[in-house]
Amino acid sequence: MDYSPLNITSFGIALGINGNTIYRWYRDVLSEYAKDNGASVHIHDVKLFVGGQEKIIEVPILRPENFGANMSIDEKHIGEDFYTVIGNRDTGMIALLCKTVIFSEIKEVIQRHQHLVSKIKSITLDFSSLYKKVCTELIPNAIQIGDKFHVITNLMDAHQAVRIRYRQIELKKKRKAHQEFKRTEKQRLQECENMGDKFKSAKFHYKEQRLENGETPLEILSRSRYLLYKYPHQWRPSQCVRAKALFAFYPEIHTSYTLCCQFRDWLSNKNIGKSFLEIDKELHQWYEDVESAEIEELLNFMSMVETNEDIIRNYFRAGETNAIAESINSKIQTFISSNKGTRDKDFFFFRLDNYYANTSK
Repeated sequence: MDYSPLNITSFGIALGINGNTIYRWYRDVLSEYAKDNGASVHIHDVKLFVGGQEKIIEVPILRPENFGANMSIDEKHIGEDFYTVIGNRDTGMIALLCKTVIFSEIKEVIQRHQHLVSKIKSITLDFSSLYKKVCTELIPNAIQIGDKFHVITNLMDAHQAVRIRYRQIELKKKRKAHQEFKRTEKQRLQECENMGDKFKSAKFHYKEQRLENGETPLEILSRSRYLLYKYPHQWRPSQCVRAKALFAFYPEIHTSYTLCCQFRDWLSNKNIGKSFLEIDKELHQWYEDVESAEIEELLNFMSMVETNEDIIRNYFRAGETNAIAESINSKIQTFISSNKGTRDKDFFFFRLDNYYANTSK
């Protein structure tokens, strides 16, 4: 049980034993954790003195054997706290987990183990300014690779924001029509009272135009969310019809979609190994197209790409991504969910270390 991510409570129920009882037995008697009452979870903690007061940076997991040439860095929300996670992209194992997302504190932890991070030749990361600074200053010999998943996520968020903007415009029209209806009704009520007539309230009806596929603007903007994530050849027949109507009525969404597909084509594995000169030429042409389109949401995304262009471009060296870091985060989240949270944090980290960091199991 020490090396398998079982839900201890459910395991007890399967054996006909009260779940809480077997949980306590395992924690306090049967597991390796019981031998030192969890002290091993804190052996790597770092003590600092800030303003004359002692501060402890918790480092629940530190596995020197898991440091290697290809690593990833990311943050993870565990319980009510944020942790920095450094993982091995080749093995999928956690090398370092520390309870901080503050640069000065991460620096204290890493500098005490500089011989370990010196092994790192490449490291994947998202576009957090914190982790970019960590990699630049504390792991200077490693090639930084901007994670493709985060780039595409930001691109699709920007593209969807265009659709959402138009939806808000349509909702604003409906709201204003309703406000005008209420104003008219209030005026009509006043006139009836002045004339001594009986007032009969009317029902609000908002008449919307129908597009060529029979849907209203609000309907098509709501229902087109998922088709905008796909390439045209992936659309079902009904989505083809909807896309044609959407793009005819909202040409700016069509332009945004086209630019979105162009960028996804650029950041695809077919370009891995191409010369940076050719890659940059295609990217800068895309910049010009975005500037010509003047779509604010895509201009904001373009600014993010320009800021991180150097590390995004490194993806084309070997097609490396931060998938392992996301996988580690997913494993941690699954473990948290299956074990009903982190009610006993030290024991939780003891088990997490055994399952996702211990290579000797």
